[in-house]
Amino acid sequence: MIVKEDIINQIDKKMEESKGLKKGFWAGLLAFVLAKICHVLISFAIGFTIGSMFGLTKNVIAFCKIIDSPIIGLLFLVFATRFIYIKITK
Repeated sequence: MIVKEDIINQIDKKMEESKGLKKGFWAGLLAFVLAKICHVLISFAIGFTIGSMFGLTKNVIAFCKIIDSPIIGLLFLVFATRFIYIKITK
């Protein structure tokens, strides 16, 4: 009888862990979506401000290409998603 209770307890623990995984997944997905929205808004605001101040010149276009590069976007998304995920799960 003791063995059956141990097995039932282990199954209950695994079920609780899998429920936590789903909550973590949804929190991570929400954090990623919010980080992507922030990235788009911040990139637009910086590009629009610089473009409004200096006009459409070669230097402004080069600067906007740097801001809009995949590497900068990826770095922003990694750090912003982690920051938002930590704030959501606390």
